[in-house]
Amino acid sequence: MRTPPTLPAATVHPAPAVPDTGRAVRRWWRAAWIWFVLAALLVLVALPSILRQDPGARPLGTDSARPEGGRAVARVLAQHGIAVHPAASLPEALALAAEHPGAPVLFHDPAGHLPAEGLGQFAEGVGPGRRVLVEPGLPVLQALAPGVSQGGVVPEGAPLPAGQQCHWPAAVEARSVSAGGRSYRTGPSGQECFPVPGTDAGPSGAAHAVVTTAEGTVVLGHRDMVANAGAADEGHAVLSLWTLGRGTDVIWYLPSLADVPVDGGTPTLDRLLPDWVRPAGLWLGVCLLVLLLWRGRRHGPLAVEPLPVIVPASETAVGRARLYEHSGQYPAAARTLRSATLVRLASALRLGPSAPVGAVVTAASRASGLDAGRVGSALDVDDVGSGRDLVAAAAALQDLEDEVHRGLQATGTAPDKTPTATDTAADTPSDTDLRTP
Repeated sequence: MRTPPTLPAATVHPAPAVPDTGRAVRRWWRAAWIWFVLAALLVLVALPSILRQDPGARPLGTDSARPEGGRAVARVLAQHGIAVHPAASLPEALALAAEHPGAPVLFHDPAGHLPAEGLGQFAEGVGPGRRVLVEPGLPVLQALAPGVSQGGVVPEGAPLPAGQQCHWPAAVEARSVSAGGRSYRTGPSGQECFPVPGTDAGPSGAAHAVVTTAEGTVVLGHRDMVANAGAADEGHAVLSLWTLGRGTDVIWYLPSLADVPVDGGTPTLDRLLPDWVRPAGLWLGVCLLVLLLWRGRRHGPLAVEPLPVIVPASETAVGRARLYEHSGQYPAAARTLRSATLVRLASALRLGPSAPVGAVVTAASRASGLDAGRVGSALDVDDVGSGRDLVAAAAALQDLEDEVHRGLQATGTAPDKTPTATDTAADTPSDTDLRTP
């Protein structure tokens, strides 16, 4: 008897393994770790700059070389033998004022750090004739220059001349100042210099960039008259040196956070935060607790089952089908169904489990009476991309098997046993053992 030739093994596409959570996290970490490292380096570089407080960075700071700093004027004063005494708090400024009774005191507080009580103490410790106010606001004017009122913001434009009504020697010698900053008005007993165009229509007359009260308080309306950026512009140098260089000493007082009143000693983070942060934090805490109770609840006691555990093949097939659905592996599921169909058709057609796909197609076409192209089309599952396509491919494979079995029964060559649903699930390649020790 002639032995039939051995046919090559049929191509079987194994189902891809679904990665577990730990493997997915490790893969994500390998792809994103560089961004975490860069963010950490950025925080390490920026954090010292954020936390460090640079006193010289304040406007008109005597140690600041920035455009808004005041180091240029302070150094020029020092070169002329005038000692500059910087003060960053009210007690320090009052102590220096008492130590140098005749020294003028420059005062600049754009952030309003010194409260009304501190302004009263400053007015008591420093006489009106010693005060040099730079761009003062309304609270400072009411406390330190009662006869001066605000005139508005000075728009940028051409330099402002001293004016014919100005008889203050420092302003007359300076001749002009640059436009900008604020303007002010004072009573008839004071001096008003550098009028602002367009402000003389009011009943109180024109506003001026520099005014002096009858008591001798000087109000400079533009910070650039003392700052590094404008110290050399127009007559700023003459005006600032004349005003601050009247003696051998000058006190340079710039209020800071040390002058902010805080009840109970050193300010804490809770006191510095806005009022809405506390209720918002409590609300977020309640939401976090509810989230923990929701996501951390137990689903009942663990089910205890004696070993070994017997898992039916149908349950294994259903479990793998759900994994395919959740992970979107529709092509892999279709290839698994195709491989199982080829194995069963080869067994039913008595071709052996290692029959090639072409032989199975030819035999199935002969047994069912279908065209070979239609049989090959049913076995072609490469274009499956969705669940609907998978259902259609499975139905086509099932119809092909039914046609082959009907053809075999009609010719009397049907196998002894027709495959059932359990056999279909058992023939499907599986990574799960049916019996777990």
